[in-house]
Amino acid sequence: MRRQRDIVSWIAAFFALAITLLVLTESSGWVGRPFPGFLLLGNRVVASAGLAHWPAVADSSIYQREVVAVEGRPLADARDLAHHVRRLPVGSEVRYELRSGDQNSSHPIATRRFSGLDYLLLFGSYFASGLSLVAAALAIRFLGRGPARSSAVPLYIVGLYALTAVDLYGPYRLFRLHAFLECLLFAAVLHFAAVFPFRRAWLVARPRLLALPYAVSAGFGVLMQLGLYDPSHYVTSHRVAIGAFGSALPVLVALQVWAHLRPIDFESRQRVKVLAAGAFLALLGPILLALASAMTGGSVPENLAGWTAILFPVAIAYAVLREDLLGVDAGLRRLTSYILVSALTAAAFAGAVSLTDLLLQETLGISRRAPAVLLSGLAVAALLPLRDRFQSSVDRLFFRTSVDFRRLLEEALQRLARVTDLDGIRAVIEDAVREALQPETLHLDVAPGHEPSAADDERLEDLPAGGLRVPFALDGRALARLTLGRRLSGRRYGAEERRLLRNLASQGALALAKALALEQLRELNETLEGKVQERTAELAATLTALRDTQRQMAHQEKMASLGQLVAGVAHEINNPLHFVEGNLQFLRQHVDSLCTAIVEYEKIAGEYAPALTERLAEARARLDLDWAVEDLPSLLAACAEGVERTATIVRDLRSFSRADGGRRSEIDLRTSLEATLNLLQGRLIGIEVEREYGETPTVECIEGQLDQVFMNLLANAADALGERGTIRVRTACNGPDRVIVEVEDDGPGIPPEARGRIFEPFFTTKEVGKGTGLGLALSYGIVTRHGGTLGVRSGPGRGTCFILDLPIRLPEDAPQAGSAPADRPAG
Repeated sequence: MRRQRDIVSWIAAFFALAITLLVLTESSGWVGRPFPGFLLLGNRVVASAGLAHWPAVADSSIYQREVVAVEGRPLADARDLAHHVRRLPVGSEVRYELRSGDQNSSHPIATRRFSGLDYLLLFGSYFASGLSLVAAALAIRFLGRGPARSSAVPLYIVGLYALTAVDLYGPYRLFRLHAFLECLLFAAVLHFAAVFPFRRAWLVARPRLLALPYAVSAGFGVLMQLGLYDPSHYVTSHRVAIGAFGSALPVLVALQVWAHLRPIDFESRQRVKVLAAGAFLALLGPILLALASAMTGGSVPENLAGWTAILFPVAIAYAVLREDLLGVDAGLRRLTSYILVSALTAAAFAGAVSLTDLLLQETLGISRRAPAVLLSGLAVAALLPLRDRFQSSVDRLFFRTSVDFRRLLEEALQRLARVTDLDGIRAVIEDAVREALQPETLHLDVAPGHEPSAADDERLEDLPAGGLRVPFALDGRALARLTLGRRLSGRRYGAEERRLLRNLASQGALALAKALALEQLRELNETLEGKVQERTAELAATLTALRDTQRQMAHQEKMASLGQLVAGVAHEINNPLHFVEGNLQFLRQHVDSLCTAIVEYEKIAGEYAPALTERLAEARARLDLDWAVEDLPSLLAACAEGVERTATIVRDLRSFSRADGGRRSEIDLRTSLEATLNLLQGRLIGIEVEREYGETPTVECIEGQLDQVFMNLLANAADALGERGTIRVRTACNGPDRVIVEVEDDGPGIPPEARGRIFEPFFTTKEVGKGTGLGLALSYGIVTRHGGTLGVRSGPGRGTCFILDLPIRLPEDAPQAGSAPADRPAG
């Protein structure tokens, strides 16, 4: 998932780079080129943008109107107007017919040459703002951490919107993309409000809610695309999109104010402060330029205000990427003080100059220069006292220097009395110190391991750069140490502040001692409980092992007795079987001789006693001698086949039942499996066996025990299938030193509630009287002693597959026959 996010981020970066290069290349072609004196969109609608020194800007009624004709000729395409204007001398007056709804109007507008200053004032601000927004988004995406990292998406959308605006007035390659991004502004603002400075609780609980405004905006964007080149449709859609964007801005402001009032942590509040400062600085330029333009009669170009917009994304990137935001308050304090002092001084100076100019020049005839020089001196003389006064007011506004230490200490002590855990005590102490003193840095180190000084007046240690270290000690033992940086106000820690810290350290040490004692007691209880549980588990495991050993030994004795019985029976059957097998050959020879003799007798009788021929034919027909002669070879072949099958069964019985005595041997898995299948042939009637034997080496094992495992697995598969089904037997190598044997059936499968107990002794899913519950338990113990694993893959209606993973070489420390079984899997 993270790799996919990185790929998407790189794709977004390359896409933004391509857009940037495209608009930079295309927009630079405007410089030195004649243009109509206003900006025209690709759908022939006059854009609501321009510069104050363009004559067409004075006639604001042309905005958002469709150009339908030029010099009386219908205008089919926005590019046609650009080609027409380029053929005219610069300054030529062109009459345009504009339409808004059902009303047409005529406007004569002179052409102009697009200068480098026009490019800087118009396109430069768009380009700089868009580039800064995209750069901030990518920086946050690649370098940011935490929930605020998701604020990169809305910044990226707004940045692309600003970049594509450069191409909005020609050559219109990105017109559709810009219009679609315009529709997404509403969702982007709501997205940013939901994730900055922290992800809201409702968004954490329901993250899919974030897709709702994007779905609505994207749907509206598709509708806008359908009628993008219909001027009336575009004007309406444009106003709706911008109106939605404007309606989302109050939501953004309200959520940021709420985040400042009720932050989830200190860093969140600091991020809001940085955002507010960036927004203020971004708006300060337009405000000052608007005032300057108003005072100078419009000679100051207001489009320069767009350049200050780059401060907004810079502030957001700083707030997200900057990990230590404790110094933000100091910077905001200095900035606020500087702006207030500068504004008040400038206003007072301007007012005083105007007043003295009005009074002195008109009444006394004094020149304007004298009052200005006099007031300049007075302003300089009053600047420092005024700055100090404002600094004191700003400090009180930001840091509340008039703190009621008695009330603060009482509240902190009451909270300490109710808290018993270290984290809670740490939070109470840090909150009280931060609220009262506002240090740049604050760190409480519990149990630092140093001894404090005995003298009370030496307990507080001054640090370089105005910092302070406060030990928390009880009975000569250091429990904690509070390290404070310099105060954000720049003032040093005075006597009253030090008295607060001593009292807080004294009471905090008592609370810490109580919390540490409780924590040690809790650890001792947990340790004791853990030891008891560990010992109980060991005893339970030992008891289980003893019981398993007892059952295994009993089973071994039963299997040994059964093996001897089977071996004896096989031996007794083998002797008469050899007798029958040997005599069958002689019986076949004798039958052939008798058949030949009968033919010779009939031949001789026909030659010497023709009268007997008819009687012999009668006897042949009555006894059906011809059919008997023809059927004898097949009967003898069937007997031979039966004897061979019986011999095979006897051999398999002897192989299966022979005692291993703990001896190691090497077996071929295919041979062993085939022998087991032959023994189970009577139980496999109606069941198809599919063999998928891979090339495997011989396996070192205790042969009789592995035969028992194969017998149990195949018998269970046959029982699960009943009268029909399929059993698949597979063998394969698993690396250079292991092999795998799989026995799979397509039966009903094992229920989920029983899957974790199938290896338990005496647990069975078969009917009463059809299973002992020992087969899989003993098989698991045998496989484990061989250094292998026995697993199962099953599900209701999906059959069952037992996977046997064995080493090719038996481990040197493997238990011999009769040893205790290994632990079974727990569930």
